[in-house]
Amino acid sequence: MSDHPGGWRRAILSPVVPGVNLELLRATLPPGCDAGSFPAYAPGSHEYVAVETGRLQLTVGGTRLHLEAGDSAYFAADIAHGYANPSPEDACAYYVAALIMRPRSRRPT
Repeated sequence: MSDHPGGWRRAILSPVVPGVNLELLRATLPPGCDAGSFPAYAPGSHEYVAVETGRLQLTVGGTRLHLEAGDSAYFAADIAHGYANPSPEDACAYYVAALIMRPRSRRPT
């Protein structure tokens, strides 16, 4: 579990396995919290988001999506994206399953 400025929390739920680019996490945002923008990942990266409780404003590129408990979304994560809780009263909890592509090291020839 890690705490971030603004009061939001993130817990990585998946094990770290060398060579596996999948990450599963659960995040909570207090009311009115903006977790900020995350940079684009390498081409071929994807994220699946599922909202457990509250409301989530997901911004992908310049497009804002408004998700509520039970909603989910998928996007290619090779563009900047961000997460915010637009509710002034309720916390938001959501899960992210991210396939983050990383450059492969070159094998000696």
